[in-house]
Amino acid sequence: MNQSDKCNSICAVCGAGETGLFVTRELVRYGYAVIVIDIDPGALKIAADIGENVTDIQGNCLTDSILKKADLVNVQALFCVLPDDRSNVFLSLSARRINPELEIYSVASDISAERKLKLVGARRTVNQDTAEGFRISNEMIRPNVARFLDRIVFARENTEGYISIEISKGCPSIGWTLKKLKLNGKTGVVIIAVMRTDDSYVYSPSGDFRLSENDKLICFGTKDEKESIKKLLWSSKQDRTDRWKRLRHKFKK
Repeated sequence: MNQSDKCNSICAVCGAGETGLFVTRELVRYGYAVIVIDIDPGALKIAADIGENVTDIQGNCLTDSILKKADLVNVQALFCVLPDDRSNVFLSLSARRINPELEIYSVASDISAERKLKLVGARRTVNQDTAEGFRISNEMIRPNVARFLDRIVFARENTEGYISIEISKGCPSIGWTLKKLKLNGKTGVVIIAVMRTDDSYVYSPSGDFRLSENDKLICFGTKDEKESIKKLLWSSKQDRTDRWKRLRHKFKK
């Protein structure tokens, strides 16, 4: 899809939680107009502030009146990011009835929910994870990449997937470069992007990339590898202290 097509394309995001806002930012960043639906006026205010291409609708997106207000007949894609599977299944079914050609993307908590969502018309489903917004937006924005990732990384018999790790305040690895941390060599994960505090991304960061407070590492890996990374990031201070002690001991000799 070229840029002019994107500007004429409208997407609807049902749910303005963390994942919904993430998806909205990504869609706006790539030139799509977005309708965000949520009951919470505070969440909608945050969504509206993302950009002038965002239209907010307050109400229950599981009701026909709100879905009609969103004019799903003229919407290209719907993102179902409500907090529970039952709501996402019902929403997918209702939306498919209104617009049989609608591209529906949804989060799901497990394989059973994914099957139900696909039965009622969801084109693509994404297992819930801390980095789910990254993947579900990629399903539409960069579909060829997403399909490739499905074949290589997200095979169902595999336990790997998108994982995210936040470099929170006080993390001893703040200021360190990726080369110095050697995360890939020590844990086996692949860092595909870093989300900065301004919601921008650094894709395929080089070894010279230096970590800052509140950066989010988005990686390919398992839950066990995620824990290994977190331990490595938070043990860096101790490692430096231990090395310094060894050096001091060596020079004293």
